[in-house]
Amino acid sequence: MKRWKLWLLLALSVGMSVFFLAIMRPPGGQSSALGQDRPWQIDRVADGATISVFGLTLGQSTVQDAVAKFGRRYEFGLFEDKQGQLGLEAYFRDAVVGGLNARLVLAARLPTAMLNAIRAQVGNGKPTADGGRRYTLSEADDARALAATITAITYMPVVAFDAELVHRHFGEPSERVKGKDGTHWLYPQQGLDLLLGDNGQALLQYVPPPEFDARLRTPLRTLQE
Repeated sequence: MKRWKLWLLLALSVGMSVFFLAIMRPPGGQSSALGQDRPWQIDRVADGATISVFGLTLGQSTVQDAVAKFGRRYEFGLFEDKQGQLGLEAYFRDAVVGGLNARLVLAARLPTAMLNAIRAQVGNGKPTADGGRRYTLSEADDARALAATITAITYMPVVAFDAELVHRHFGEPSERVKGKDGTHWLYPQQGLDLLLGDNGQALLQYVPPPEFDARLRTPLRTLQE
């Protein structure tokens, strides 16, 4: 094949790759720099009091920062547990992070009075599997929810993970805990619980390291009792 034809095919291939990445990226999202925003790139900041991952700092970044990063295809959910405690989450169904498709759930903090005010306007909601209820926010409450501070991130990659990949990129965990559908690889110094499913699916939960025991390790051990 002539050289000019090879260059033409290469140019078309690159052009199509850019095109498909553009149409897959949610509107308003930012593309990651090459080699950045990978799930194992966790930076401990504020003397280890929190972490930064995917360009977001837990306890500092807001949901609006996440929207600027991941795009405008998101939805909010207000959750009420069996004890009546309220919590806010933002769900990104089809984000592109570090060049990889993923789903993300962000736990976010608002003042209790504001959560109660939102709860008073959202109707009866729907029951959840753990005995609580989930409520859909009205558009009028979106502005307040966008200003909420992100306190935890759950990351669900579309691509499969395996033990070799996890060990290579995340290192040896401090502990492995066998669960119902896979094994939890625990990295308390990074605030990470990585559930490696038996089917190759993975679920990664990030919290500030000082909150690791209370938010991740203790609930995990409670489930085993």
